[in-house]
Amino acid sequence: MVLSDIHIRSEITEKRLVFDPPIDFRSDRIDRSAVDLLLHEELIILPKYTVGEVIINPSVIANRTMDILVRYGKQHILTTNGPYQLMPHHLIIGKTLEHIQLPRHLAARIEGKSTLARFGLSVHVTAPTVIAGFEGRLYLEINNIGPFPVLLTAGMKIAQLILEHVIPPPSEPYQGRYQRQA
Repeated sequence: MVLSDIHIRSEITEKRLVFDPPIDFRSDRIDRSAVDLLLHEELIILPKYTVGEVIINPSVIANRTMDILVRYGKQHILTTNGPYQLMPHHLIIGKTLEHIQLPRHLAARIEGKSTLARFGLSVHVTAPTVIAGFEGRLYLEINNIGPFPVLLTAGMKIAQLILEHVIPPPSEPYQGRYQRQA
């Protein structure tokens, strides 16, 4: 069951659902059935390689994903280097400004904002699921599949978090490799 704004506000007020920096339960960032998330200042700009230059074998690099992305990517700090112009057909890595703590009884999906999507901007490739008990920042696979460059700025509304009840709650909260990612 997807949570409405009433349930989302209750979870925040009761401190079961935690955002850092905090999102006030009266905030207009809480919509009818989602919470707007903001873009963090740090981006990893991935290179455009031609076929054969770098080959990723997921079965070998599974626990080193971020190390490889940082190694081959270039860091761009939006507050220092200014806005980033994401060109068509380019993928970069971003993350949410908010550090999120989900209780065991809530899972979530991160989805794009419809206004940005209409210009071709997506925030995840195929990984929208946030498992019950997750704690950390949400990393975004930001892709521009549209015909226009899109300007990314620190603190812009980049995604929405759709919260769902997990019934019954899992026996244990999430403890995977992305737990507590900064």
